[in-house]
Amino acid sequence: MKSLTALFLASALLLTVTACSSSAASTSEAESSGYTVEVEELDVTAFPEDYPLIPADDFAAAFEELKAANLSGDATSYQDVADMFGVDGAYYVNNDYDAGGVIFEYHGWYADNDTNVVVTFEVSGDNLDMYAYTGNGIS
Repeated sequence: MKSLTALFLASALLLTVTACSSSAASTSEAESSGYTVEVEELDVTAFPEDYPLIPADDFAAAFEELKAANLSGDATSYQDVADMFGVDGAYYVNNDYDAGGVIFEYHGWYADNDTNVVVTFEVSGDNLDMYAYTGNGIS
């Protein structure tokens, strides 16, 4: 089980890092949340100054809920993740990844103790379907 989890996290990290080398434009509902991270390359430590940092205990509980929902297949959309964390994620502008016509977007949620999670979503029309996540400073 641990090796499967490690493989999944490594795959998610690889996809996230790969996004730095390619970008494409997309227009999703989540982009209009107002929170954006404007960086040239994906930087998981960057977040908007106006982002409402989530209290560490609440963030840890939401992260555990995200892990469980991911394993059970219950976390399928951007809204599912936003509901878990209680706030919209910040959209990483200029970092969309085009995988042969399939567009992926990156959104981050941030705690007040320097931990965060970056979630990769596959763009499907106006919908964002959860694809992978990477926790930073939390596991």
